[in-house]
Amino acid sequence: MFEAAQWQPDRMLLNGWVYRIEHTRKDDWDPAQDHFRFYKLRPLVDAYERFFSRYGGRFERVLELGLWDGGSLAFWFDALRPRKMVGVDIEARSDSAYFRRFVDEQKLHERVSTHWRTDQADGAALRRIVAREFDGPLDLVFDDASHLYAPTKSSFETLFPLLRPGGLYIIEDWAWKHWAAFALPRQWSPNANPTRLVVELAEAAGTDADVVAALHVHQGFVAVERGARALASPFRLDEHIHRRREPLTSRIFNRIVWGPERAALARVKQRILG
Repeated sequence: MFEAAQWQPDRMLLNGWVYRIEHTRKDDWDPAQDHFRFYKLRPLVDAYERFFSRYGGRFERVLELGLWDGGSLAFWFDALRPRKMVGVDIEARSDSAYFRRFVDEQKLHERVSTHWRTDQADGAALRRIVAREFDGPLDLVFDDASHLYAPTKSSFETLFPLLRPGGLYIIEDWAWKHWAAFALPRQWSPNANPTRLVVELAEAAGTDADVVAALHVHQGFVAVERGARALASPFRLDEHIHRRREPLTSRIFNRIVWGPERAALARVKQRILG
């Protein structure tokens, strides 16, 4: 898939196009004029190569959430050569000059399109884009957008039913909460952590393989394989997860021992013992 890729210390070259690796950015780079800004390091690309080589299959209709300046969309288009690829991003901007060159020089206007100013959590907008841009069910979705739990789950619930059975829904950078580079002093909301969604997807895979046929977990991405069942709209992931309820006695015990009452009991004990 990536045989033509040439890796250099600060860039990757693919089919004559330059992908500057953002992790090595320098102040003298001329933004968006002579290169794409690229956030994928070689280990991640290698992991994708191994995954797709095992998975096989063709991806004719591909949607990507999160564009930055279009580098990943161009990269995936060159790697997968789909019949149609569409990108969506929340930023209030337009395509970079280098991305327009990519489309113009290869005459890809009918095969590649972008939609800016579109929130990944706007389910109605995503459904309109899919209906207008594609002539059938999606084969592959990349979510490289917010990397936050709530909007990522919202996009998944909107788009997963629009995949064909056996199609793939890929969520990138799900593990950022576990990476030392993101151990920042500011407090992150517990609800921001996308690991929670990966756990829920594992629960859904364990509940019903006709909904989530398989879950492939890698450090840089997780790939969710769509099952064969027709999914109603609106689709709610929680409705496809079975969790065994604890007996009432266990729930009461856990509340007393581990819940807020524990602190109150400790204060009473302190007063009694002086």
